Amino acid sequence: MKNNSLKIIICCVSLILVVSIGLFIGFDKNKTESKNELLMNVNYPTPIKFDNYETKLKNIEDNPIDSDFLEDVNEFAYKTGSKILTDAKGNINYSPISLYYALAMATTGASGDTAKELYSLMDIDSSEELSKQAGNLYRQLFFENEIGSLKIANSLWIDNKLDVKEAFVKNTADNFYASTYKVNFNDKKTGKLMAKWVSDNTKGTINPQIEPDPSQIMSILNTIYFYDQWADSFSEDKTKNGIFNIDDKKTVNVDYMNKTDMSNTFYVGENFSRASLGLKNGGSMVFVLPNKDTDISSLIVNEDTFEDALTGGEKSNGTVVWQIPKFKMSSETDLIDTLKKLGVTHSFDKTADFSNITDEKIFISDIKQQTHIAIDEKGVEASGFTNIGFAKSAMPMGKIEMILDRPFMYAVVAQNGTILFMGVCNNPTE
Repeated sequence: MKNNSLKIIICCVSLILVVSIGLFIGFDKNKTESKNELLMNVNYPTPIKFDNYETKLKNIEDNPIDSDFLEDVNEFAYKTGSKILTDAKGNINYSPISLYYALAMATTGASGDTAKELYSLMDIDSSEELSKQAGNLYRQLFFENEIGSLKIANSLWIDNKLDVKEAFVKNTADNFYASTYKVNFNDKKTGKLMAKWVSDNTKGTINPQIEPDPSQIMSILNTIYFYDQWADSFSEDKTKNGIFNIDDKKTVNVDYMNKTDMSNTFYVGENFSRASLGLKNGGSMVFVLPNKDTDISSLIVNEDTFEDALTGGEKSNGTVVWQIPKFKMSSETDLIDTLKKLGVTHSFDKTADFSNITDEKIFISDIKQQTHIAIDEKGVEASGFTNIGFAKSAMPMGKIEMILDRPFMYAVVAQNGTILFMGVCNNPTE
């Protein structure tokens, strides 16, 4: 693992994750179907004012994160991201932290070989350690102030017929801030309630259509909403139209934001250049521009090349000339094959062991993620929706020009270096 920390910029990010669970043995037909109801609500951490630096430092001290754990969270991003982004034909945006938190919650309910595979993927030794570290990371990441917001929300939606273990529910509340609902997945109103929960927790940036599946017995919804402003915004007066080169044969017209930083840090690798723009709450957005003779896929072909593009290269300080296209994009990704390639197999078949969630036999049937991201002169806005389904088993020294007029890569991280989003922009107009 590498100690390089990733710094990135974003203005607004929202992300949703859903975990759907079903049995592969029959329900107890003697149990009655009850109305949808909230069984457990959670109180989120107390917001800290933007300029209350003393309280911010105390929050970090009170919620220590092992350096190895934070590195492992980002290694998870590189491992999964390299698989997901390499095969992308067009624009793609992916949130590794959303997938991580979703899998983390599922992992705390796993046992046996199923747990071992998930522990290996996350490079963690136990559910207890995972819960503790994920809880502390949650409290470090969380902020809501007059400038911006980063809020992760989780919820359990349990079918009226399913008995879920109290220890699992309590742990998700204590360390993942998950509210719990008892619902009827045969009732269309359940889908509307779940969709409203998603919309409410992403401030209306995502309004999904959720159709409850009668075979479903539990869902875990996870949302991430992030908003922040550029530390030094772009002037709208300097935004100019120009050409973006999709490839050697195709170009499009886009609006470019322009500015020059007289003193900034940048990195030059063998076949790429990289620089970042800061956000007011301490995060940043990294932009990686491949050399003109370099295909962007070669930077993402495996975990090592991907991590090198986002953290490597020779460091310099000097002038950075920025020309960044305004863009917005949406993408949808199926993630099961990605996890299978990384060694997770037991979770997806009838050998799955999630006995710390319920005594019934369940397995993961699908994992999908939808995301949206947009940047302008003020900052960045992004949103996403991830679905994990469980089914029945049966100082100046130089100068660099970041002229992003061809396909480029980007990433978004929190102040402590946790990667929230990563993606590739092949066409700013799509």
